[in-house]
Amino acid sequence: MFKQIKRSSLSVLLAALIFAMHIVLPTISAAQARRIAFLPFKANATQDMSYLTSGIRDMLASRLASEIGLTVIDKTVVDNALVGTGTPTQTEAFLKLGKTLQADYLVVGSLTAMGSSLSLDAKVFDIAKATPQSFYTTAKNESEIIQRIDSLAWDISEKVFAHKRPALAQLAPQAAIPAQPQYATAHPERAFASRTNTGGGSPFIYPKGITSEFQKTQNMKLSLQYMEMADLDGDGQAEVIFADSNSIQIFKRENNRLSKVGQISGPKGYRIHAVTVADLNRNGKPEIYVSAADNKNPRSLAFEWLDSNKANYLFTDASWYIRAMQLPGEGMVLAGQRADFDKAIAPGIFRLNIEKNALKAGSPIAVPNSVNLFEFVIADLDNDGSQEIIAIDQDDHIRVMRSGGTVLWKSDEFYGGTTRFIGGESAINISGLLNNDNEERIYVPSRIIVADLNNDGIVDVLINKNLSTSSRIFKNMKNYPSGEIHALTWNGIALTEMWRTRKIDGYIVDYLLRPNETKTGAELLVGIILNSSAFDVLTEQTSTTLSYQLDFTKKQTPGN
Repeated sequence: MFKQIKRSSLSVLLAALIFAMHIVLPTISAAQARRIAFLPFKANATQDMSYLTSGIRDMLASRLASEIGLTVIDKTVVDNALVGTGTPTQTEAFLKLGKTLQADYLVVGSLTAMGSSLSLDAKVFDIAKATPQSFYTTAKNESEIIQRIDSLAWDISEKVFAHKRPALAQLAPQAAIPAQPQYATAHPERAFASRTNTGGGSPFIYPKGITSEFQKTQNMKLSLQYMEMADLDGDGQAEVIFADSNSIQIFKRENNRLSKVGQISGPKGYRIHAVTVADLNRNGKPEIYVSAADNKNPRSLAFEWLDSNKANYLFTDASWYIRAMQLPGEGMVLAGQRADFDKAIAPGIFRLNIEKNALKAGSPIAVPNSVNLFEFVIADLDNDGSQEIIAIDQDDHIRVMRSGGTVLWKSDEFYGGTTRFIGGESAINISGLLNNDNEERIYVPSRIIVADLNNDGIVDVLINKNLSTSSRIFKNMKNYPSGEIHALTWNGIALTEMWRTRKIDGYIVDYLLRPNETKTGAELLVGIILNSSAFDVLTEQTSTTLSYQLDFTKKQTPGN
């Protein structure tokens, strides 16, 4: 959180810069100058950031006025035009507002705070062309924000107004994320005891401090449900795959910027609740497996993405919940589960085969009937040659079990936490939102990841923990304002914590673990929804992705 003294000094510096810019404004008549309106910038943060959003709005206006010769419409006039209607959310409404203000251009934006890091998103609407352009920048801390605002103004100058920035205004590239220090420990109980001694600047909490920052993509109007990554077009770079409630959206990734390159619609009238990726037909091109359902039955599909909005479908309208998953000794398989005649889920999880564009049940997967398709992974936690089932139940507790159902351990703490569900009433049923506990909803948790997180040759568990007391009390009222990612290791009798991220402001929807270029670690990608509430299902939400760099190199500590 920003300290008051920093807030005051930053406000003074912003004011001084804005005043200096006004001194050098060119004398261009209103008849000659194009008109631009700046809407209030929205703050996505737990603390009051009005001092920053107001300064950003003024600084961008002053910079563009001085460099381009634009007439900035008085912000009081703009704010008065918003009274009673609020800030628009759709392009058509922004264009209508621009015409009402007699503006040639309209600028809208948001500032997001994640720990000490800040990101700034802006859109510039050209009213005549009816097309917006998006801009984005990040600052590692508040001391960088003025430099980043200045860079954003020059980006807008170049791309919207073809006004090239001078050499002196070229922004030095942001420093790469420094390498993570080694942090593995063979004594998780020591790690727990020493957590309070960690430095406040780390995005992680665990015995040895990490000083690096996470990175963040731009904010996107997207009601995120699931995320995946795979090289879909064979160019050697993995695409980012997002699912909202009724479509699959595909993005190219360049550093911390995402550019949309395709979208495939889901089954009409069915909500998407899970997406997995695998090359099960072994043709070298990954398939996307989409599990969807209405409030009664599953309706799933799978396809290979071709280009833009084109897909080669392997099957559609399958009456199975589906998931591509890793089984020890087998590799990736397609697993499925059916709905019962009177329940959302029928007992029994099966390997599935694709025959003549349809799904056919194969042999059952040996898991207890108490576990559904989306709740578990199978792994050898203690390296003894036998497999354990790691599952998260509908009460948000982790269970470690044998295949026959014997429970080896159950967590006292809550983990997971999700708003996705199958069964029950429609997602837009107001009575359901108001906690109709008679509805049978089966909540679909985020993935459980098993991987060797400390390079000791034994797999560990990576899982999210969305934080909310009310969501654990009310059966059908789910709202998660913040969350964490936890790394857990099996000590022979229980899963114990190795490390966790610091609190993330937002609902953690999904997360991925992917090898990084060092081959000794990985990148942790976390997809979140900002400012989520129980009633956001009725509106389009704002989503973003965070990136953490992890180092799995093992280091023995004294006494090990």
